[in-house]
Amino acid sequence: MSLDVYNFGGQGRYVTVAAEPMGAGWSVWPVAAGAARAWVPAGGRVGVDFVVVAGRSVRRRVDRRLVFGARLDGGGEVPGSVALVHLK
Repeated sequence: MSLDVYNFGGQGRYVTVAAEPMGAGWSVWPVAAGAARAWVPAGGRVGVDFVVVAGRSVRRRVDRRLVFGARLDGGGEVPGSVALVHLK
């Protein structure tokens, strides 16, 4: 899956994105090592790619919250992003 990261500010910034543990048999990680850190230009948007895997114990058609958080280089939190996911 791709997570869109926006920068509504007037200067470009580096941001590091991470998924919170989902539990219940789900796993989430960046597609490539170090890929969770991205440069977002002023007024721009970039996609950060993650792999989402449902293990054998995951129950079908049960919604789970997938929460992403982010930190700006130099400090500062970024509002989180939440998606509902389920195994069909």
